[in-house]
Amino acid sequence: MYDYKMETWLQQILMSVIHNPSYYFLIAAIACGEGIAFIGLVIPGSVLCISIGVLAANGHGNFWLSCFAAGMGSIIGDLLSYLIGSRGGHHLINRLHSPRTLKLIRRAELFFAAHGGKSLLLARFFGPLRGFVPFIAGALRTSPRDILLYSISGGMMWGVSYPALGYYGWLTWQRFQFSANTVIAIISLIAVGIFAVWFLRRNKKGKEG
Repeated sequence: MYDYKMETWLQQILMSVIHNPSYYFLIAAIACGEGIAFIGLVIPGSVLCISIGVLAANGHGNFWLSCFAAGMGSIIGDLLSYLIGSRGGHHLINRLHSPRTLKLIRRAELFFAAHGGKSLLLARFFGPLRGFVPFIAGALRTSPRDILLYSISGGMMWGVSYPALGYYGWLTWQRFQFSANTVIAIISLIAVGIFAVWFLRRNKKGKEG
């Protein structure tokens, strides 16, 4: 259910406010939206957070502020998803008719049953399950104290890791390009030198002959 139009639209909005304090609020809103059950299926927050890291590597936006905004947004998304599940989770599930969404909910139930509270931390890195695990935790009336620590730690880890992928990935790529260009230049100089020696020796033999 990945929406490239949504990704493009959100990227355009991010670029339009990149030098404005609202840039960080928008990052938080995107991360929050991706962490909410059902809504998160159409918000490509992870991809955009990687893009935010690339932008920071190019001097657009503060890297650590971007990480903090993404982390806080993801935590709020988890808590909202938990609240939705606790208030009307079973009612929503009973009214669903989408096989794909029901399958995701079933996977989230099994995931939560297998890992308990720490599933909120682990699900942060499992794409579509991200919003449904806290939703299931809420529907099962899990104590907020049992999941709060995992939600906060998982949210902050996610908020740092995805922008860092973009940030350090871009810097590494730039260095690789520089190194590749340097190697090509050295090989070219060596090739020119070999050709020059061969040409001079050939001319010398021609004159001696």
